[in-house]
Amino acid sequence: MFNNEPNQLDDFLFSNPADRRLLELLLERRLPHPSSGVSGILMHGQWGTGKSTLAKLLPQLIEQSLAQEIKIPIKGGSIQAEYPNSTDIKLFECGGSTSSFEIFKVIESLDAVMPIWHNSKHHYFVFDEVDRLTDSAQKALRSRMDKARCMFFMSTNYLNKIDRGILDRCHCIEMNQIADLSAYVPLGRTVLAEFDVDTSAVTNERLLALAKISKGSMRIYKNAVKLEALRQ
Repeated sequence: MFNNEPNQLDDFLFSNPADRRLLELLLERRLPHPSSGVSGILMHGQWGTGKSTLAKLLPQLIEQSLAQEIKIPIKGGSIQAEYPNSTDIKLFECGGSTSSFEIFKVIESLDAVMPIWHNSKHHYFVFDEVDRLTDSAQKALRSRMDKARCMFFMSTNYLNKIDRGILDRCHCIEMNQIADLSAYVPLGRTVLAEFDVDTSAVTNERLLALAKISKGSMRIYKNAVKLEALRQ
């Protein structure tokens, strides 16, 4: 983590280990992407689990992966984003005002230019809360996802509201509360250390209880851990 913000895959918790492995294989350059008509990665699940953060971070991790020597064994989970970020990302904060024409125009205009400044030679598009797009805007996005120079990263709390054609063009990554709550304990210790308090001020049992109450939300969990430390 960098200033308590995730900057590598290892900083995230995945409810489905197979989904995490898929992303590792991609960052290890063993799984081609885009490939076989799949150009998107869609993070879905409950609030606060890091979906939007990961959607914005993945282009940076891909760039860092491609910048490494191919002969060096790459561990996808530990590749860290560059700071400060130099990856050019087109971000759509989705809502009803995001029109199909805007999506069409932006993607078409960028796809016409070879992004030689990116190691991947692809443009990166992030659609945060993609379910908030209108049906026509989702159809416009779907129709542009076959562009040769484009990768798409999306987040949603409502997988059932996403156009089936978009889903068919994406690797879907589940991000919900994980079953093994003990995985939240090291994260809690990291939060305490970066908060500059005694890391032993909160017991493991209390960190487990806070993780259960937070129901997978990293925002709720991190703030609950800080508040618990201040109460001691």
